[in-house]
Amino acid sequence: MGIIILLSILIILVVLLFIIVTRDESKDSTKNEERLDDTVILILDKLQRGDLEKIEGLFKEILKKDSSKVEFYVILANIIRENGYISEAISIHKSILKRHDVLENKILKGWVLGNLAEDFRKGGMIDRALRTYKDALALLSEKESAPFLSKMDNKQAKEEDHVTPAVIWRKSLLERYMLLCKQVGDYEKLLSLIDIYNSTGGYSDENIYKREVAFVYNQLGEDEVKNENTKKAIEYFKKGLSIYRQLYPAYINLAKIYKDTKKQKAIQFLEQLIEEIPSKGFLILPLYKELAPKKFEQICNELINSNENDWRVRLELGRYYMEEGEKSKGLLEFKKCLEISPMVLIIHQEIWKYLLKHPEEIEIFKEYANTLNKVLVFNNPFICSKCNYKSSEFLWKCPYCHEFDTFVELKI
Repeated sequence: MGIIILLSILIILVVLLFIIVTRDESKDSTKNEERLDDTVILILDKLQRGDLEKIEGLFKEILKKDSSKVEFYVILANIIRENGYISEAISIHKSILKRHDVLENKILKGWVLGNLAEDFRKGGMIDRALRTYKDALALLSEKESAPFLSKMDNKQAKEEDHVTPAVIWRKSLLERYMLLCKQVGDYEKLLSLIDIYNSTGGYSDENIYKREVAFVYNQLGEDEVKNENTKKAIEYFKKGLSIYRQLYPAYINLAKIYKDTKKQKAIQFLEQLIEEIPSKGFLILPLYKELAPKKFEQICNELINSNENDWRVRLELGRYYMEEGEKSKGLLEFKKCLEISPMVLIIHQEIWKYLLKHPEEIEIFKEYANTLNKVLVFNNPFICSKCNYKSSEFLWKCPYCHEFDTFVELKI
């Protein structure tokens, strides 16, 4: 583990420990000091040194004690999980679930189950993760409070719009559950979770909610295309577009469906994409050239007029000119692409193709070389493999993380 990660973990743990120890000012200092026992110190010490192998035993030892600060152990278990110790995190979360104070509190149990579900997801145990997330959500759907955490009086609750720990946990759980549904492709379930998440105020903007729903409908449509159910696929794509007009993959998918049977309709969908989201216009250019080659130059120029630095459009236009035999126009577009994004390999490849076919054109080669001298600047060829610090010279000690012998050549 890198020193930066270890320092970050240590800082997080110290802050958490300070909050937990000092949170309830009504407790006397003796009781607070008892929480900061030798076992906690050992855990912090091992985390600081990156020695995670024996932490599970230490956790089991501390969990035998009747501490009300369950969330502290859950958070520490999560940190262990994020550092690759999945089985240890599962063991700790399962141990927490056996505690009486957890079993008696649905909200707390739901929160711990949600963290256990994330252990399963990170460990590749997808079926167990799905079941555990479902159980956790059912518990956190209960309209209860979490008295062991909630310190807000009525005035505070009113000011903060009744945002209780239960609400925060439920939103966090939904975010991870939705991520898992995306991972496994359960889009029907994902739709219902997005609606629940939106009802909790999870989305800061209505457009974000609409975008999420629309992209799910696009995924459902793509699944139906794979199943050769074109009619249902079209319904899903159009449903997504009715919710969110900037659903650019739906325009492309509809154009692909109609290109062999209703060519003009396919072209209309591609042109609608350009009208609604010109920044994504480069995505439709190969298909548009296939369907409407006579209008291709015009559509490219329209996109370039809206954004003259769109090198992808210029690249496609340059290729088009080359195919049409207009070499000078094609080379001019390639040159402009180089000036915009000199690090993009495919731009160079197009120029190399031309030079290999026309080795006699020395002037073109010279112009290419001169352009590179002007635009291709690369000052950081070395990188630290520990912290990613970049340097223009090879160093044997990193000035940022201070590790020895960590510099390697940066590959493009």
